[in-house]
Amino acid sequence: MRVLLALYGTILRAVDTRARRYGFVALGALGVLVAWSVSRSFFLIDPVADATTLLDVFNLTFLAPVAALVFGTAALGDPTDDNTLVYLWLRPVARWKLALAAIAAAVTFVLPYSVIPATIEAAIVADGPVVRAAAVSSAAAGVAYSAVFVLLGLVSRRSLVWGIGYLLIFESFIARGGKSLGALSIHAHAASILARTAEVKLRLGYFTSPTALVSLTAITLIAASVTTRRLGRADVP
Repeated sequence: MRVLLALYGTILRAVDTRARRYGFVALGALGVLVAWSVSRSFFLIDPVADATTLLDVFNLTFLAPVAALVFGTAALGDPTDDNTLVYLWLRPVARWKLALAAIAAAVTFVLPYSVIPATIEAAIVADGPVVRAAAVSSAAAGVAYSAVFVLLGLVSRRSLVWGIGYLLIFESFIARGGKSLGALSIHAHAASILARTAEVKLRLGYFTSPTALVSLTAITLIAASVTTRRLGRADVP
């Protein structure tokens, strides 16, 4: 446990920068400002529907995945790019501990920057189940995206480019092609949790909440497992 915490602390400090911190605080504040504007709008007829639409379009489509992309790819990607990963990789520790520490470090930043704004937005526009739906869906999406993007940061030096392409092409477009494609989409599962918990309809709400939660957990574990195997086989310079 001591080694795991040491790895976690090392990666956490490396990932944390002022630009990232202030940038996502500003994005979260923007979402809250939009929610406030929506709540004061003359056209606000159904607060629950409007709140879930805002959460789906801004938080689940943009804020949570982008935060996970930035912090997740940096967790192992930055040490890979500047050739300092060797100092972690050569330590006599289990590779799963290094993978877990990287994912935990990313999640430490992703959850506050995604869950807190989503919860505040939901509370401003609506209340009750929508607030709970905002917190659970954004948290589940943040963890799953973080695990996937930690892996991407390890395997590719152009992880930000590939990550943006994945979010724009697959998560925002291809996943809308139906339940079969949506089964592979983190966004679709998170949107399903949001829709079922808030009791509204969303286009990507294909699944029940238990199915979506199990699927997101499976995606997280698979990504962590592949990251561990990749670290075990990597040839770090």
